[in-house]
Amino acid sequence: MRRLTACVLMMALLLSGCQAGPAAETPEDAALAVREEYKALAGWSAVVDVSVCYSETVYDFTLNAEWRREGETVLTVTAPELLSGITARVAKGETALEYDGAGLSLGLLDGDGLTPVSAVTAVMEQIEKGWMAKCAWAGEEEQYLQISCRDPELEADTGTQFLLLFDRSTHALLGAEVSVAGETVLTARVGNFTGIQQS
Repeated sequence: MRRLTACVLMMALLLSGCQAGPAAETPEDAALAVREEYKALAGWSAVVDVSVCYSETVYDFTLNAEWRREGETVLTVTAPELLSGITARVAKGETALEYDGAGLSLGLLDGDGLTPVSAVTAVMEQIEKGWMAKCAWAGEEEQYLQISCRDPELEADTGTQFLLLFDRSTHALLGAEVSVAGETVLTARVGNFTGIQQS
């Protein structure tokens, strides 16, 4: 009887040790959590280093970005010095560029009207409602969340596609890459990301 009781106790201990713990978070779960967090933001500010490629010409600039859900999103170029002070104000789909009273055309990145200025608001649209084609952990220690967004009716490497990078633990936006027909046309590195909660 003692052997039987000891055997039953041993089996109970072994089985309890095999019970599944809480499921590890998947990249897809994290991406959905990021989406909900960003939908709840009233806005955010960041410093963005942008590199734009038009055919064989590359333009690099840095801007202070202040994205707002309500009101104006303001993007101010801080470098290089030649472009410093150019300010884009985006509100309800309208974009105005200011520089000593003169406008500046930055050109189109795709056939749908995407420009380097509108890319910031386009990235937010992708975060909040874009079709997530692929979600994955990235980095040597999987410290990043990478989300690829594109039109669900198009194949990969066709049309305009966004590759978004987030800090896995804080969900801060760290970077974005825009490609058109498989060619990278814009890359952005995001620093000092600060979210603004809705009151």
